[in-house]
Amino acid sequence: ERITAIRAELETVTRTRALHRQSRRRVPYPAIALVGYTNAGKSTLFNRLTGADVRAEDMLFATLDPTMRELKMPTGGKAILSDTVGFISDLPTSLIAAFRATLEEVTEADIILHVRDIAASHTDAERADVCAVLDELGVGMAGKNTPVIEVWNKSDRLNESERAITHKLSTRGAQPSVLVSAANGEGLDELLGRITDVLQKAYVLRDVTIGSNEGGFQHWIYENACVLTREEGEDGLVRMHLRLDPANAARLDAMRRPFAEQY
Repeated sequence: ERITAIRAELETVTRTRALHRQSRRRVPYPAIALVGYTNAGKSTLFNRLTGADVRAEDMLFATLDPTMRELKMPTGGKAILSDTVGFISDLPTSLIAAFRATLEEVTEADIILHVRDIAASHTDAERADVCAVLDELGVGMAGKNTPVIEVWNKSDRLNESERAITHKLSTRGAQPSVLVSAANGEGLDELLGRITDVLQKAYVLRDVTIGSNEGGFQHWIYENACVLTREEGEDGLVRMHLRLDPANAARLDAMRRPFAEQY
């Protein structure tokens, strides 16, 4: 009965979050998704970053409500932060598909924050599980390689010696992790700085002017860029402020050169 109840809740979450994703697509801000095991501290981190009041409970699938909130960046910009259903060990086979369906919003995220309980003895095994699921969703190293920032949470539970060793380990690798404590706020400024750096490297801003007869061009823009602002002038031209990845920015530049010569 418990599995049936959880499956029903997961299906409800999947439907509700699909509606929330449709709403979020109309908001011109980057999307950041929290992923990680139950008890890693995702909801506590979510609350600390956004000032929201989401349950942070030590229980199976504590986060079963659609949770998306505005995140204010140090630079003055904004992002949308979403909390996801927590992973659990030895998930019953009958629940795997329903659980993964709730993670669909992760596939549309601009950045993934992988929250780990760095004080747990099994943190490395949990990391491997999460990375495997991200790969299966097509957003890990084997897929579109969405930027992932590992957030090593619960630093407050480490003693002085453990903290020194863990901090040293967190700085290694091509993509260093961020050691934080969602409980007391330690390391959150560094985390926000890292998010800002990733967004600045991953996305480009462009201003474009489009003629009324450029329907195909407009369609391409809406398919491949995030339209931050759109203004229709009395001269019949449409002016847009866009955010897009470097590859599509290069394509946009190539496409708009012939048009720019006309105006």
